[in-house]
Amino acid sequence: MRKILSFKPALPLLVLFLFALTPILAIAQTRKQGIPPGIKLRPKAGEEVEIYYLGDWRPARVLEASKTQIAVEYEWVNRLYQKKFPLNEVRYPWQANAMSPVYNWKDQSGSFSVKAAVMDFDRDKRTVTLYNLEKNTEITVPVDKLSDADKTRLKRIVDSAPMKITPPPPLEQFQKLSFGRVTSWNPAVNLAEVSPDPPRNVMNFPDGGAAFPKLGFWDSLNSVYPIGTESGWMAAAAGSDNFDQDEFPARLVWATLADGKIRKVQSLAHGESLMAVDAASQRVLTVGKEGREWTLAVWTASPKTDKATPIVRWVSHKDVFSRKPFAEFVGENRVIHRWGDSQYIVWDFVQRRAVYEVKQESFFDAPPVISPGKRYLALPEDKGVRILSAADGETLASLPIGTDRASGVAFDAKGEKLAVLSKNQLMVWKLGSADPPETYVASAVGSPFGQRLAWVDDRTLLVDGKTLFDLDRELPIWTYSAAFGEVSRSGFNEVSKIAGGRLCYGVTLREGGSGGAFVIGAVELPGKGVSDTVERIDEEKLWTLGPGSTVRIETNCGNYNQQVRSALMRAAEAAGWSVQPNGQFTLRAEMGRSKSQTITYERQGTGQTETVTVTPYFSNLSVTEGQTRIWSSGSSSGGAPSFMWVRDGESIQSKVSQTERADPDFFNRVKLPGRILHPRYKGGFGTSVYSKVGLTAKPMENLPLKP
Repeated sequence: MRKILSFKPALPLLVLFLFALTPILAIAQTRKQGIPPGIKLRPKAGEEVEIYYLGDWRPARVLEASKTQIAVEYEWVNRLYQKKFPLNEVRYPWQANAMSPVYNWKDQSGSFSVKAAVMDFDRDKRTVTLYNLEKNTEITVPVDKLSDADKTRLKRIVDSAPMKITPPPPLEQFQKLSFGRVTSWNPAVNLAEVSPDPPRNVMNFPDGGAAFPKLGFWDSLNSVYPIGTESGWMAAAAGSDNFDQDEFPARLVWATLADGKIRKVQSLAHGESLMAVDAASQRVLTVGKEGREWTLAVWTASPKTDKATPIVRWVSHKDVFSRKPFAEFVGENRVIHRWGDSQYIVWDFVQRRAVYEVKQESFFDAPPVISPGKRYLALPEDKGVRILSAADGETLASLPIGTDRASGVAFDAKGEKLAVLSKNQLMVWKLGSADPPETYVASAVGSPFGQRLAWVDDRTLLVDGKTLFDLDRELPIWTYSAAFGEVSRSGFNEVSKIAGGRLCYGVTLREGGSGGAFVIGAVELPGKGVSDTVERIDEEKLWTLGPGSTVRIETNCGNYNQQVRSALMRAAEAAGWSVQPNGQFTLRAEMGRSKSQTITYERQGTGQTETVTVTPYFSNLSVTEGQTRIWSSGSSSGGAPSFMWVRDGESIQSKVSQTERADPDFFNRVKLPGRILHPRYKGGFGTSVYSKVGLTAKPMENLPLKP
């Protein structure tokens, strides 16, 4: 029997709030307050301090001090001002990070003492960092050397102190690529030379869930990262989803879903957005902004450590785009980062250098994926799928996919199969095999636009995080969505991933104090009741067009009208359709040229560039019923390839222009589906809503069922 994720009313959520609310809320509060309770130092004239002015702490110089106010001089908009501030709005710079008032700390013998405030505490190393008031410097000492009374005091301070925000490492400039590097290009059109790439750890996952508090209205749950094991380890990223919004710091939350417990909450720097978690290496990857530059940072983090430790941070790209960035680990010590549209770079963060860049030839920018063992990068493009060696960028194969562009790719959990989704079909290739791919009709879930694709098990895939597609039936069978009203999406992104046959998700709960809570959970797919409903469907009654249907042909292809018409009559006959002048459905063909584009190429080895003009031809085919389009396919011929060979003295423009030819043969290559699913069933036969209580299934009404 399959379990359903559930929370007992109020109690588990309340327990989690009591566990985490106070220290987490204090993260945001310390940015305003800045002075721990009990610190009553009165600055003297001439000393450098900070004042709380217009929502932030700013530098100032003390003019005079009284028991209740401090007169200071400060600069604002290139002018000097003098003003009196209350004591609680003035601090020494070191006080910004202080965790305690100033105490007299002693060692075990009692012969050594120092007046200092606690600045930091490292549970992993069992050390405490103190600010020595007399020497104006920080010292780090082992906790075991403190007196017993001071150990007790330190424990009380640490237990009640707000979580400290970990600053990012210093910003570095890595070595960029030099001219002259050409990666090899294998023209293979199958995966015979691309061996399977299994994960280091097989993902097992129980059903379960956990919750933690939302800090405020703009606090966001940005992503979930399934890790696995019988305990159901999962990491979640929370914080602002706006790089310019620093009210809420990035937080890495570790939970075990089997028992619903939040095991650790680690802060990251303000403005950092968590992109990837690699549990095996205990590293996480964040993306941030510095002015108009994208930055990447790698940290060490695991639920076994008290805090995330920064390793390195560097500038990746100088032009900041508004779109959500993409970054991921691609093997040991290397990460990939998207630069704007369809441009990717791989960095080695140990050697501090760029390894390679790759341009994706994809008009709709379909997302790439990394194989489970992180050896391969699958890059969906307009005319196929490129398989790259993730470590060095070598092209291992270029898989043809027919007439449509690739919109989504996915490796299965074992790293043995690669699924490729296009507008009208889904192809499954086997790694290490020269066999042609298995091909499935997938018009109901296909799209020319980029989509997420994920294997649930050997015979089903989840398309775009919502539609479950059955390979055996070649049908969408069910839809999954977040509950409306009770929960919401994070920003504009559904927070979900597939792991171990589970839908691992995050939702925002609109109830409780302090703005609500975040819930992360995992539920087995397809979910209770779904398989029973699907088995009862009479599949013969699902189609709006099938064998014997009548179609009429319309062409708008200029000089190629007769040639195209003949090709479509053969295609319609092969599909089992009857071509008639007054057919119920219209088979419409069109040819023409797209808008001109300019593309700049660089001659590797010289640094010389040449800008060319490209005007591709297009061939489109659609099936309509009245004014409703129920199926379509298309092809683009010509265009600018991402890489080409040219001889010395040969013009790149002339080379590109040679590819610009009309493609009437598209209509000979195109394969009509034979049967076209009724639009009512494009999302399957029902919907399951995921929320704080797991999955709630609701089949469609008036389904065509078997007798």
